[in-house]
Amino acid sequence: MDSSICKQIIDNNNLNKKIIMDFNKSEHLNDVLESYKMKHVQDLMDRYIKKRNQIKEALDKKYSDKKATSAINSGSYAKHTAVNIKFDIDLCQPFKYDSFSTLEEMTDDVYSFFKNEYEDNDLAKYAIRKQRVSIGLTFYIDGQEVKMDVVPGRELSNDDYSKTNRLNLYVRSKATTPATYTQTNIQGHINHIKGRDKERNVIRLLKIWRCNKNKDIKSFFIELITIRAFENCSSVSSDLWEQLKMTMEFIRDNVKSIRLVDPANSNNVVSETMSDLEKENLANDMKNMLERIEENRENLKIYFTKNEKFANKEEKQGAAILTTKSFS
Repeated sequence: MDSSICKQIIDNNNLNKKIIMDFNKSEHLNDVLESYKMKHVQDLMDRYIKKRNQIKEALDKKYSDKKATSAINSGSYAKHTAVNIKFDIDLCQPFKYDSFSTLEEMTDDVYSFFKNEYEDNDLAKYAIRKQRVSIGLTFYIDGQEVKMDVVPGRELSNDDYSKTNRLNLYVRSKATTPATYTQTNIQGHINHIKGRDKERNVIRLLKIWRCNKNKDIKSFFIELITIRAFENCSSVSSDLWEQLKMTMEFIRDNVKSIRLVDPANSNNVVSETMSDLEKENLANDMKNMLERIEENRENLKIYFTKNEKFANKEEKQGAAILTTKSFS
């Protein structure tokens, strides 16, 4: 082989090695978070929020004598853990204790209101759904599908909601599981993550991984286990990659045995919503990712990818070409 060609190959290999060594994992993760910020879809969010406010006004008018308070915001958008490929701007409507004789009657009444009374040219009546604890609504706005869940809840006793924010929800039957009820505290869930900026960043990253890899893991589970990982660490690094790595290691080592309880309802054991097999698969996902990233730090890009629609299009000169084959 010509010596000049050999030298070029060696120079290119050395350049690629240098680029890999120069790759900063935390900088990449910050870029990933930036590309998934909600500000990039502000026009869409404005339409969502306008529709949400219209729903609030309609519920206020319909249930003026039955509501404990106006509908409150819930979901990932309310918790500031939303990413711009999958997010919720859901509502919870608190009702007075004596508003309905049963929780089922309450939930069915709200469903009937949207199905038979509420008028909105954007609302797809055929798509109104009875879900486990909510009523699912679908709107079409400027050709864009907008989905929203409305969760009816009833206070536990007269005037209790104003003091505790607690609500009972009706849980519809599913397959062989009979109908029941559960207690929740939407404001308590929001407060539980309030001020936890580091945890929220890691939660967003894990949700980005989950969405891009089509992993069926509940957001609430991700929130609780991430918060527990931070609480379990005696000294949390200020480095984003180290924070994510610490959380992934905690999930790998503890997910199969950990007990995660809803901070608003001690009877709701969130960790039991995942089967043993699902927990084992999640532990293996974390193990495989950590090993692949340890082998080559640029493998981080495989699992935590930028939203290319909003990412900076300028790439560094001479960037190494890596396979995009998934290891998960």
